[in-house]
Amino acid sequence: MSKQFFFPAIFLLLLLPGACVSPKLQTIWKAETPLPEQYHKILVVAIVPAGEDSLQYAVEKQTVQQLSALGYEAVSYIDGFSIYEIGQLTQEAAYFTLCNKGIDCVLTIAKCDPAISISVKKGTAVKYPASFYFNHIWNYRNKPMVINENKQDQHWVWESILFDLNSLEQQSVLQVSRIQQLNKKEEAAWIAVHITRQMVAEKIISPQPKKQPAPFKPF
Repeated sequence: MSKQFFFPAIFLLLLLPGACVSPKLQTIWKAETPLPEQYHKILVVAIVPAGEDSLQYAVEKQTVQQLSALGYEAVSYIDGFSIYEIGQLTQEAAYFTLCNKGIDCVLTIAKCDPAISISVKKGTAVKYPASFYFNHIWNYRNKPMVINENKQDQHWVWESILFDLNSLEQQSVLQVSRIQQLNKKEEAAWIAVHITRQMVAEKIISPQPKKQPAPFKPF
């Protein structure tokens, strides 16, 4: 291929819809004084449209691996809970169920239509009270996750909320858009790595010291 043809060809590729467009990760809200060491057990919940169970499993598995590598005890919803155990409960009952299982933090990662995602003003994050985020997480199941069939997959938004059950307040709210041309495994890996990396960069979570084994007690 001659240089005369090569450079125009590259230019045309860049003009194609969706060509080489990097995903966009945006911080919507973050705690001013995060306490990353306070989390003893984090529940990871991926919320996806109907029929995408494999994507839910991949996102949760990859994210649990990222959190575990940082020294946190993390469990996935799809592995550790019956779908009826939490989904059919009231908000109050669900809260006590989680606490009784030793969970003090929930990380939700939802793939949703931008129409039901948390809105942001241009250039500035929109601030909502903690009750808004608590209800927003709970109401994912009541909102239509199905996007218009005429739209392409890049119009989906991934929305991540780290919610502290001790204080009932959000600690981190992130959004990812423009993920294109990735299979489910690649998409799950990108989401897990970049969301955890962003929370580490903002000191929402941090590497935890390894737990020392209990001392041996002779009989």
